[in-house]
Amino acid sequence: MTRKYGRSREDVAGWPSDAMARKSLDEYFGKLATLPDSVSTTDSLLCADGLNFSGADLSGLDLQGAAFNESNLANVRAVEVDLYQAWMLAAIVENADFSRSDLRKIEGRGCRADYVSFREAVLQGSTFENSSLCGADLCKADLRDVDFSDSDMRNANLRGCVFSWTDLSGCRLDGCVVDGAAGTVLGPIKMEAGDVISGYQLQEWFSANGAPAVTVQN
Repeated sequence: MTRKYGRSREDVAGWPSDAMARKSLDEYFGKLATLPDSVSTTDSLLCADGLNFSGADLSGLDLQGAAFNESNLANVRAVEVDLYQAWMLAAIVENADFSRSDLRKIEGRGCRADYVSFREAVLQGSTFENSSLCGADLCKADLRDVDFSDSDMRNANLRGCVFSWTDLSGCRLDGCVVDGAAGTVLGPIKMEAGDVISGYQLQEWFSANGAPAVTVQN
């Protein structure tokens, strides 16, 4: 069954404290009200670049294609939200909760996402190159074709996640938990003290940490 996402003002569980951010959401839902269900146009997309969404609860909303470039979404709750093809370049999403959300094809290069929750979310085809994801929770997330290259993912939770040509090249992964993860990743990766691990050595690292089903390509 296809999930139905909220497309009206009444569906907002918690409005942001900042007046400009509230206005952007209000105008967005005003535009959606004129369109049929599940339909969006270029003119109807949420434009929220650089805005502060502190205090917001965006859970369950249809935010496809939204622009959150350089926005502050730290500590925001956004569980089961539709952010397909959204823009989050250099956004601040630290401690935010995007559990079980549709995060496919997001452009999130340069994100500050320490301790974010992407638990059980679908990130397939997204780009989080050169981002900070220290302590992030990606347990059971769909990470197929995601670009994490040159990101800091120390102490992240990757338990049970699904890889497929996931780009981890240049990432810091020391302290990560990866047991139960499976699929193909691209290396090499960086560990503490600047050590670089690739090929067979990286394959052995995944196996020793409970992820023998991970295959490494360099």
